Amino acid sequence: MATWNTGWEIEFPATTADEILLALVIRDLIHGASFDVEAEETGAEFAVDYTAGDEFEGGTYRLLLVAEIDGPEDAALLQAFTEQALEELIEEAEALVAERTSLGEFPLSDVRFDAVPEDEERWDLVIPDWLAPDGAEVPFGFRSFDAASDVPVPDNATLDAHGRVIAFPFEDQFIVVAIPAPQEHDHD
Repeated sequence: MATWNTGWEIEFPATTADEILLALVIRDLIHGASFDVEAEETGAEFAVDYTAGDEFEGGTYRLLLVAEIDGPEDAALLQAFTEQALEELIEEAEALVAERTSLGEFPLSDVRFDAVPEDEERWDLVIPDWLAPDGAEVPFGFRSFDAASDVPVPDNATLDAHGRVIAFPFEDQFIVVAIPAPQEHDHD
């Protein structure tokens, strides 16, 4: 089997805090997702691994999605599968966002973003890639800190108490929200 890569830029509206939150949860769900696929119509089989990043510009959130495929190079089949997978993940993200718990808002000017060593990375913390300092590994190699006290915002105890914590800027605030941990799926 051949291994090949492709990618997409998928735009989401991001003019409200809720829209940014939903887009970040979608990114969290697709990043690192792996699927073994057998096409019903053709019987073609392939494995696909997704990685995701993001950008923000002028009220638009851009999901940067990369797929590494192990199988026949069939761009149309992969496109159809990816669209279907994203539709399902959007529904799951909407359900998770509906169960959110606000953990607070902080003046964005009081928050700084620093790279952290691998042993301090938190996979349960989702922060937009565009906030990463130069040289930081995304999406988990940096964290947000209170600029005055050097305490992580959110702190480890808060992260430990929730399934996932999403932290993002909106206007002049840094918003911190908890959602339930995503369910593990057997993707068919």
